[in-house]
Amino acid sequence: MTRNETNANSSALLNVGSTASECSNPLELFTAVVNVMAFVINCFHLWIISRLRTLKGTRYRCVLINLALADIVNGLHMAAFYGCYKFFMTNFARGEPELRIPIAITLFMRNYISLHVFSLASMEKYLAICKPFSYDSSLIVRRLSVNFVIVWLYVFSLSTIFAVVEALDLIPWMTSMGMTVFRTTVFGVAPSLLSGALLIKVYRELRRTRIQSQNSSKDNDKMKAAMYLIIIFTLEMIVFILNSICVIVMHSIGVVVICKIWSAFIKAPYTTLNTIIYGWRTQSYRQYVHRVLGRYRRRIGTAEG
Repeated sequence: MTRNETNANSSALLNVGSTASECSNPLELFTAVVNVMAFVINCFHLWIISRLRTLKGTRYRCVLINLALADIVNGLHMAAFYGCYKFFMTNFARGEPELRIPIAITLFMRNYISLHVFSLASMEKYLAICKPFSYDSSLIVRRLSVNFVIVWLYVFSLSTIFAVVEALDLIPWMTSMGMTVFRTTVFGVAPSLLSGALLIKVYRELRRTRIQSQNSSKDNDKMKAAMYLIIIFTLEMIVFILNSICVIVMHSIGVVVICKIWSAFIKAPYTTLNTIIYGWRTQSYRQYVHRVLGRYRRRIGTAEG
């Protein structure tokens, strides 16, 4: 297809059911607003985590920061994506490679980074609970922050490869659905199975040992950290499975609005659920939030007075 033909098809698709100046309909704009709120809440959550003294110097803090960063990336991308949905979808599907490639990279990063973060976090929790004697000597644990950087670079590199392959149609015999299934298997299913297997072993070990209140506070902290990760990973899997079903339905019958509604009412609220669960389970977190809100209310009262 020539450049002029591609531009003509893109313009035609962009203008279907809308004026040339229209970018998104109310549902898409509402989705963008919901994700902006999720982005702000997760930024606030990240700021609190970085300020909590009880987390300073702990490896748990590194895990929480990376989980929050994955949710921030999701909220930021979804807000921009649905803020101008027709533009992004047109260029993602039929645009020029210089636009398709960066859009695809950010889309793939947003879809799969949290699953890889969970994989590394699950390895750390598995060593902490099931292999405590080799925990401190493990290379995964001793270089945890570096390993998280490697995970982010790995996902970015694979996202770039898949984006280039799809944008330039380097595998012409593979259909769009086939490429989506292959990408999801490599990017989503593989790390999810790894995380699930490790966290099942962690959960069994927690049940077997039945850590009681007379154990040290360090043991109790490990148990709470492991249960927190198990809970949010389970919720992530529910969202991932339902989202995969949504994609299959969209490809099968072309009902794009299902994915829009799903994103608006389920995906974005899930990214804020991590902050709610952690805050509810952590007393120091709740106390810090109350102090911050109290100072803010006093400042507003002083300004009004």
